[in-house]
Amino acid sequence: MTRWFLPLIRRDLRLAWQGGGLWMPVIFLLLVASLYPFAVGPDARLLSATGGGMLWIAALLAALLPVDRLIGPDRDSGFFDQLLLRGAGDEMIALAKLVAHWLGFGP
Repeated sequence: MTRWFLPLIRRDLRLAWQGGGLWMPVIFLLLVASLYPFAVGPDARLLSATGGGMLWIAALLAALLPVDRLIGPDRDSGFFDQLLLRGAGDEMIALAKLVAHWLGFGP
């Protein structure tokens, strides 16, 4: 399992950092956090009661932004087929992708 698992995680993290899409979730989270008080209004009690939940929702939505880049390029280039031919299992590939996504973009 570790023969393919750790190199896949390293590869996906390297691609995430090199791809330039790392800042998009951060920008989205900052925009939601800065625009939310304008949408709710100046009521301090309402902002303090709902602000924490709204930040968590924004963080989870921001973590979903790079999901389309998670498997799309590898599927299109035939990378998964090569891994399967070399003996890597579907479950291991999916778990490595999930761990790399969580480490790179998770809230």
